[in-house]
Amino acid sequence: MGRRARKSGMARGKRHDSAGRRDTVLRAAIVFPQIKWIRNFPTRASFADENIDFVIFPEAYINPPLMRPIKSLKGLAADLDATLLVGATDNRVDSTDRYYQILLRIDPDGWHKRVYVKHSSADAVAFERSLWTPDSMLPTFDLAGARAGTTICHDHYLGLLPRFLASCGAQIYINPSFNNVDEIKWSSVLRLRAVENRMFSLCTLHDDLGTSRTHPFAFSPDGHELLARRAGGRTSRPLSACRDPDSIYIVELDLRMVDEELAWGKVPTADELASPRPQKPPNTVPKMPVRVRQFDGQPTMHCRSKWQGVEQPGCDLDTDHGSVYVGIVPEDQILDAAACFRVIDRAKQANCIPIIWNVWGALPAESSRLATLMLGRAIECCAPVIISDRNRIHELVELSSNYKIPTRRPILTSGEAIVNLEYAKGLDSAFRIVRKDGPKLRRGKAFERMALERYRRLA
Repeated sequence: MGRRARKSGMARGKRHDSAGRRDTVLRAAIVFPQIKWIRNFPTRASFADENIDFVIFPEAYINPPLMRPIKSLKGLAADLDATLLVGATDNRVDSTDRYYQILLRIDPDGWHKRVYVKHSSADAVAFERSLWTPDSMLPTFDLAGARAGTTICHDHYLGLLPRFLASCGAQIYINPSFNNVDEIKWSSVLRLRAVENRMFSLCTLHDDLGTSRTHPFAFSPDGHELLARRAGGRTSRPLSACRDPDSIYIVELDLRMVDEELAWGKVPTADELASPRPQKPPNTVPKMPVRVRQFDGQPTMHCRSKWQGVEQPGCDLDTDHGSVYVGIVPEDQILDAAACFRVIDRAKQANCIPIIWNVWGALPAESSRLATLMLGRAIECCAPVIISDRNRIHELVELSSNYKIPTRRPILTSGEAIVNLEYAKGLDSAFRIVRKDGPKLRRGKAFERMALERYRRLA
């Protein structure tokens, strides 16, 4: 998958068992608050004397002026003897006085440092900083003896960011978000990040107590949702059932899982998901349908009254709905975010609608397990994903609306699939979050080209 070798070996927790061996299970505390602009910070008592290795807080948990809350949080870190990772809004990152979303690390000894600047959907973003390099803006760092990396909120859609963190040895991926999110999108993408990068992925956020409630997210390297319990409690539940705001939830990370090879048969199927299952496809006739099938071992598409084969590694095809670029991603390369990014990037450069076609000699597990992960890929790339072996198509995952809601479309008894190109927006839609929300004078075409070129370096 093109990843660099991990720099760290087996991570070490700070606790020991009765035989004096290092414990490889880390205990993380996830702070899940209501939105309160004037808040009382948690105290040691809030954690019910739990033995904690690190604590994560949501995006923008604290805002300027920062010194008073930082002083309080330093005291908490010292009381818990644990590192805190805290989302903050800060206008002192550069000389422009604009507001960046950042992540602060606060250690028990009082040392604190900015460890991340958000890359998307903010007043000012990391991509526009003059000294941007992957090593400087995507650092990994020691966290309770493990290696960790972070992004913030919508950044998790940019799959090359966590992929780079994993290539630098990250075993834990942390993505604080702000408030209530679309559950199927967040769970699908965070699950994919965990599996494709062989690391734990964690996310907490605020609850605004609206009609659509939310919860924290956490997934293991095999794609399963982690169990959690309230601090001081004994009953564990899937995090998708942990919806009590102003709570602190405890999850355990068995870091031995990070070094295990992916067992496809352990990835959950759609029917096994505790968090929302993919929507059923709409009953309406697709507005921009194209027919696809496997024929004589080759992916083929029906193009203007005839079937045409798709050549490796991909090609442009002329359909009734415009030009389509079909990119072939072989076997487990579908778990490489760079391989999938290259498909939508080539489609953009050729001014085509993208389709990602994942071809296997033989599927590594039942197709519904692959489809579970491709929910996240379809969201990330804003492109349909077809899964097939040499004989037939097994799965089609695509978006069902402009809001990037994924669906599994059924395969016809004939073996054909009908792909709807209506929501296959590709790179323009996938990368739009980078230029979203910024001042118009700073987010023109020149900025967009610069940011995309910097992002391409990670592929």
